Amino acid sequence: MEREEQTILVVDDNPTNLDVAVNYLAESGFRVITARNGESGLKKAQLILPDMILLDILMPGIDGFEVCRQLKANDTTREIPVVFMTALADTKHKVEGFGVGAVDYVTKPIQQEEMLARVMTHLKIRNLTRQLQKDNADKDKFFSIVAHDLKGPFMPLIGNAELLIELADALPPSEVRQMGVSIRDSGKRMVDLLENLLTWARLQMGRMECQPELFNLQEVVKKNISLLADIAVYKQVILQNNVKGDCVVYGDEHMIDTVIRNLINNALKFSLPMGQVTVSSTCLEETVLVAVADTGGGIKQEDIAKLFKVGSQHTTTGTAKEKGTGLGLIMCQEMIERNNGQIWLESELGKGTVVKFTVPAK
Repeated sequence: MEREEQTILVVDDNPTNLDVAVNYLAESGFRVITARNGESGLKKAQLILPDMILLDILMPGIDGFEVCRQLKANDTTREIPVVFMTALADTKHKVEGFGVGAVDYVTKPIQQEEMLARVMTHLKIRNLTRQLQKDNADKDKFFSIVAHDLKGPFMPLIGNAELLIELADALPPSEVRQMGVSIRDSGKRMVDLLENLLTWARLQMGRMECQPELFNLQEVVKKNISLLADIAVYKQVILQNNVKGDCVVYGDEHMIDTVIRNLINNALKFSLPMGQVTVSSTCLEETVLVAVADTGGGIKQEDIAKLFKVGSQHTTTGTAKEKGTGLGLIMCQEMIERNNGQIWLESELGKGTVVKFTVPAK
């Protein structure tokens, strides 16, 4: 995170000390907010939610120790690191400061370089902590998807297989065939989910390196349309490749190939009979804009953001009752971002959906 994106709240009743800290931090690139007493500091901390608080101890009214206690007792401000600014350098006051929740202290008169070094250290720790919390939350949500989605396909798979074993001799061929189709569909969904899970795991563990190179985008699209042609015929959907033959991009071909296959597969999933799925490209100055459009039922605006969030559990049944894994678009987003591109979705109910992404041009 850039310094100008980080806010530091400085709370001190002494104008001289306040000016020294504020001017130096501002010159160092931080956004600085000030408060002249403890009451004002508490209000601004709750309103602004700064990335760090530099807090004087000896102030009229509420002293710094009490301000820190109240900050740490409040759920909205508890995680903000507090660094005391104090002339009270004896062990008793240091221990009391750490006891109420401070992470460090700067002795007065303030040494600017020391203050900046301590601020930078604790902001770095704060940013790493935030990232770790986010990663842990994403992993928890990811495992909840695994638990939820892996369990789902097994139930009809096992149930229909058991029925088929028990009743095969008595059932008419049409019902045996129907059970076989259900077993096959459950098995295919499990394979799709496991492939997505393995790909996601390799991405998260850093075992899927991005190796950009120049390649022809039309050929990649052509290959995937051929692979998915049987599904298109079954659903009576026309697959159209409008990517120009001379469209060359610079990216990891395996990742872009995976993204295009996922997007075409998704588009087919939500297409109605006699519909059309079109892949097109537009060459911009430094990037190529790729669009995968379908003529399906579209998606509600409030549901679009959920599609790119781990753990949102937002999956929609396809027009032929196909079930998704909840990971396809999330993986596509990660792969596109690793290729220095962006991905987004535009949709209108009743008119269809377009997923667009960018990839660097040659």
